[in-house]
Amino acid sequence: MEPTRRELVLIAGGMLTATLLAWITADPAAAGQITTGRRIGEAAVARIEARVSELRHSDDAEGGGIILEETDSALALVTSLIRNRSYSNAHGARLYAAATDLARQRAAAMLDVHGECADETFDSALRAARIAGDNALGANVLNFWTVSAYNTGRFTDAEAMASAGLAAVRGRSTPRVEAMLTSRRGRARAHLGDARCWDDFDRAQSLLAAASGHDDPDWAYWFNEAEILGARGSSHRDMAQPGPAAAEFARVHALIDPAHVRTTALYRARQADALLDQGEVERACEAASHALDLTEGISSHRSTGPLLDLSKRLAPYGAIPAARDFRERARTLLAA
Repeated sequence: MEPTRRELVLIAGGMLTATLLAWITADPAAAGQITTGRRIGEAAVARIEARVSELRHSDDAEGGGIILEETDSALALVTSLIRNRSYSNAHGARLYAAATDLARQRAAAMLDVHGECADETFDSALRAARIAGDNALGANVLNFWTVSAYNTGRFTDAEAMASAGLAAVRGRSTPRVEAMLTSRRGRARAHLGDARCWDDFDRAQSLLAAASGHDDPDWAYWFNEAEILGARGSSHRDMAQPGPAAAEFARVHALIDPAHVRTTALYRARQADALLDQGEVERACEAASHALDLTEGISSHRSTGPLLDLSKRLAPYGAIPAARDFRERARTLLAA
């Protein structure tokens, strides 16, 4: 197997991680196609697609810091295969689709870990989706680009991106995908103080109610009712409406998939912030402590940053044991 290992390292341009190496070499047929000959076939393409899917779920459970290096490694391998090997048109489209989602994952992780909107990486992902001939996948790139834009203060850009993505999928994809883009536009509009956000969330819920029985893309698995409720709660919070925000986040946590650890931690932190705005210090600390528990197992500044901010806000409440305990734990766990 050693020659295969050396070949894989060369093919990936020296960026091959031990994890990807083990993943590929565990399938001899895939490894053989990647390292020998000129033509890439089904075994290699299917193995790469499986790796892309695995990284998506790792991001859900462990945060962007876990997948940054792994997406770099996998993307370097796929890019090399696209440039230097031959393949059928169908396999080529799937390789470009894999490159699209790997680049999209990497860009999203840059926001999660460093708070950056990785425009160049998102743009590369969008161009790869065009070559793959997959408008819905391109819209998903715009979906995550929207998040990065409005989280870095580019609210008008975010609305334009979400609207472009929605135009690309409306009537051409599944109700779940359209609901995802509609909800994302709602979040962008909420950041702009635009009351049309509530119409978007209502529309997204109606679309989601009609989603059963449709053949959704595999990357759309995560979007469900909890996500729309989280978008509503976050928008109430952005619009200085802490009561409705806290209520929506409570509904989220009755529905959210516990495997989505990073998102659960993020929404718990936002719930805590809304409760503190209402003067409910002990309940805020309870929610924040749950979020803090979850962040111990993930790598996501987007989740830990709000908890540090909340700890500062709790400074005047040092006489309350729950506030004091949370601040001490946050200082210990998040100081680094």
